[in-house]
Amino acid sequence: MKKQTTWQIIQRLFKIGMKFRSWFIFTLIISIILSVISTYRPYLTMQIVDTDIIQLKDKALMMKHIYILVALVFAESVLNFLMVYFSSFISQNVIRDIRERLYKKLIYFRTSFFDKTAIGQLVTRAVGDVETIATVYTDGFLMVFGDVLRIVFVLVMMFQVDVNLSYISMAILPLMVLITRFFQKRLRKAFGEERTWTATQNSFVQERLSGMPIIQVFNRQKAEFEKFDKINITLKAALLRTVFIFSLFFPVVELISSLFIGLILFYGGYVTITAGKVIAFIQFISMLVRPLRQIADRFNNIQRGIVGAERVLGVMDEDFAVPNTGTVAKDYFDGKIEFRNVRFSYDEKQEVLKGVSFMVNPGETVAIVGATGAGKSTIISLITRLYDIDSGKILLDDVEVKDYELYNLRSHIGVVLQDVFLFHGTIFENLAFGDESVTLEKIKKIAQEIEVDEFIEQLPGGYNYTVSERGSSISLGQRQLLSFLRAYLSDPKILILDEATSSIDHESEKLIQRATEKITHNRTSIIIAHRLSTIEKADKIIVMDQGMIVEEGKHAELLVKNGYYATLHNAQLKHDTEENQ
Repeated sequence: MKKQTTWQIIQRLFKIGMKFRSWFIFTLIISIILSVISTYRPYLTMQIVDTDIIQLKDKALMMKHIYILVALVFAESVLNFLMVYFSSFISQNVIRDIRERLYKKLIYFRTSFFDKTAIGQLVTRAVGDVETIATVYTDGFLMVFGDVLRIVFVLVMMFQVDVNLSYISMAILPLMVLITRFFQKRLRKAFGEERTWTATQNSFVQERLSGMPIIQVFNRQKAEFEKFDKINITLKAALLRTVFIFSLFFPVVELISSLFIGLILFYGGYVTITAGKVIAFIQFISMLVRPLRQIADRFNNIQRGIVGAERVLGVMDEDFAVPNTGTVAKDYFDGKIEFRNVRFSYDEKQEVLKGVSFMVNPGETVAIVGATGAGKSTIISLITRLYDIDSGKILLDDVEVKDYELYNLRSHIGVVLQDVFLFHGTIFENLAFGDESVTLEKIKKIAQEIEVDEFIEQLPGGYNYTVSERGSSISLGQRQLLSFLRAYLSDPKILILDEATSSIDHESEKLIQRATEKITHNRTSIIIAHRLSTIEKADKIIVMDQGMIVEEGKHAELLVKNGYYATLHNAQLKHDTEENQ
């Protein structure tokens, strides 16, 4: 990821904000009016003091000026409110836009990206870091522009009142710039460390909460708490560093402001100058220091936002999406699948598939068996293009999978995974999965066809039963049945079942076997099998070991060979017999 400068990040954020150009312009107009009104108040005060209004006791004229002064203060308050509100309005719209862009980018990333990136870090990017970007807009472009404009108007008004006093007052500007720059560099480094450790903590907590049963079963609560405590202490130290730098900045600014007010009073004591000018310049100094201090304060907040923006934009700049360069799109698949000398590795170091070749004819049911790590599940990921192969060819209906339009390809493939993932929501929502064409009536009809409607209707609320996160509120067998139904709803021409009957009870296995027979009928099916008894009727069985095909044939043929498959079958048969005794 290419490192970006602060200015490059600000330019990109400003460009994103220009989507709301009309609101920007409206807020800028408010800022200009506000700058004029606020800088006119000290000048009006000087006129009241230095003219004969007070000395001549002209109450009518005095009240007139006071009314104008009160009106200016009221107008300034209203404009300040509008300035803050519309700045926040713009920032929240921009943040919404960035969230959408980031999430849209993430959901199209390759699976390999999520294999290598901690989910907690991505959550920090998508939530915490995006929120910090809001400060670039609420405390950023518009507010800083308003502060700079106010400084310019104050300087102009100061020179209108007294040139010498103006030169004395202007000496504060370079000093404030140097101080701001000094603190800015240190704050950016501190904010960077803070965001890094925040992401580390989020990642740690997310992972441990997901694996809490493992932590408790192995009595690792104390050890895991100690790890968390170390991260938490480091994060606290990083936060305190930012607070220390931030806290030190304001007293320094106040000290400089007081020194320059003292200079104005000292100069007024030795030079003939009216009281009104002295009072006006004391106000001018405050009005000059306030926006300078606010700019510095805003830059501190902006630094936090820029650090967050750098991390978010870094993810958005990554090109991890699966290349969707294919142009072939079909309304119908015959379902022929062919692997030709396919080689693949996840990390480019150790090959998972080592020259795999096989063919599945349209309508055939082919089972793939083998020990854990043989490369069975990898085949699923390659057919659906969750990963791309290193070499060789994968063809569907004699066309390479990479030549198909990606989403057209996947629309013809139904997958039932061993680890069924259900989202928090109703059963209906999990089955329809956002497809508006899938109605409740359609779901019920298909559920009855594959005999899974009975257990759904028995749940409280039936199809409106709310499933907890990852589906933990229902059994593994029930989750598998729902995944069968979800895959079948799309009426895929190619169906892939990955270890669909592993780690479930006998009753659920019988239901799944019956469902399997129905949904594999008249469609090309690949079954990654754990229990060999479930694939005895397969048209062909492919036996894999260490990324290679070692045997191929029907159940009876492979048993006669008395090879690898027969060994697996006999070992499993012996295990099942011992369990039943």
